[in-house]
Amino acid sequence: MVKVFKDRNGLVPARLVLSFVALLLLNTLLLAFTLKPAHAADPAPLELSAPSGPTGTILTVKGTIPKDYSYLNLMSIFVQLPSDTGFYLRMGAAPVKSDGTFTWSGPLPRAGIALSGDGSAAPHEITLPNGPVTIVYGVVPSFESAHVTFTVTDNANGPYADPTGTDQVYYNWARTDDLVASGAVSRSWLWGPASYEVLEPYKESPKGWRYVTYYDKARMEITNPAAPTANNAYYVTNGLLVREMVTGQLQLGNNTFENRKPAEVPTAGDFTEANKTPHFAAYTALQTVNNNKEGQVITDLLDKQGKVTPNPALAQYNVTATNLVDQTKHYIASPFWAFLNSSGPILVNTGTSDQMQQNGRIFDPLFNATGYPITEPYWTKTVVGGVEKDVLVQLFERRVLTFTPSNTAAYQVEMGNVGSQYYQWRYNASFQ
Repeated sequence: MVKVFKDRNGLVPARLVLSFVALLLLNTLLLAFTLKPAHAADPAPLELSAPSGPTGTILTVKGTIPKDYSYLNLMSIFVQLPSDTGFYLRMGAAPVKSDGTFTWSGPLPRAGIALSGDGSAAPHEITLPNGPVTIVYGVVPSFESAHVTFTVTDNANGPYADPTGTDQVYYNWARTDDLVASGAVSRSWLWGPASYEVLEPYKESPKGWRYVTYYDKARMEITNPAAPTANNAYYVTNGLLVREMVTGQLQLGNNTFENRKPAEVPTAGDFTEANKTPHFAAYTALQTVNNNKEGQVITDLLDKQGKVTPNPALAQYNVTATNLVDQTKHYIASPFWAFLNSSGPILVNTGTSDQMQQNGRIFDPLFNATGYPITEPYWTKTVVGGVEKDVLVQLFERRVLTFTPSNTAAYQVEMGNVGSQYYQWRYNASFQ
């Protein structure tokens, strides 16, 4: 067994902090005001975007963690009833910047399943009353929090918060990326280091809402918290973010959509005007195009306007079309097929706070993380770190895969930053 409690600097990784704060099964939500360590500085007050409003109000919460705990890089936000001091209703979580500040924005829940602060009592359902409630943030393991009052003016509408099963989100992340975060392995991120949790509407979820966690490269979600978790690879799903951005159909339920324009967001590289790589919208008309054949060398170059031009010089990279996927009638580029079938060190959940390291498939089931390809692979001219490079890009339902021949071997194939790109498209904001 390998206990994953410390990173290479001897500090608790933020992703592990997430697992022990938010999660109903682990349930070590410790937010007692009286347990502040003597050496710690008093936390700075929280700032709210509004002092009052109805439940469902989109609140922006800003705070600063004490210097004593500057190694923490994830902060959880809760709401507490004045008459129910032992229970906390989770609102979400946000990454902490290098200067110790954090900003979270999301809806104030109307009701939900609250967790006991010291784990001594079973979770129970609460409804926010009209009148004052307390917004707090949790600092684990310091057991310290700052707080601010918000006055509920109307509690008739708003999200229902049920954190049941959200420990599985952490385990999904840790399976591949905890070892990347600690430096134990050299490979590209599957999810990314930064995460942001918020409640979003989804018709088929309990009472129409679900927790989702945005990572740089994806969004994890639990639509049915009551479903069995054992041997269920699909308990936590990855959002169909790429498909939504390409089609302009923002999904709010299994068959419920909001019409938007396809995303004018770069599919790869720097988020700058200098980066002329195609946006997601450029791929809309390419979803039904397939001019490749099995084993064909890929030389098609796609520009920002969506125009495809053969470029024989790109044959030098010897990338071929392989493995036609029946469900979408698209081939997968040879480096991506090798990447999807790769194996290496992973962490396996044992059902306790321990996790066991072993070798295994990085993607299991094969298309669980990515979904099926929705375009052919195309070469692009993409600016990365201010430098224009040849980058092969292929869009899948849930992910973007990139192949950069000039990168070192371990990082030639990478996941695009779909999570942050989608968040920018959906909310016109950044979560980092």
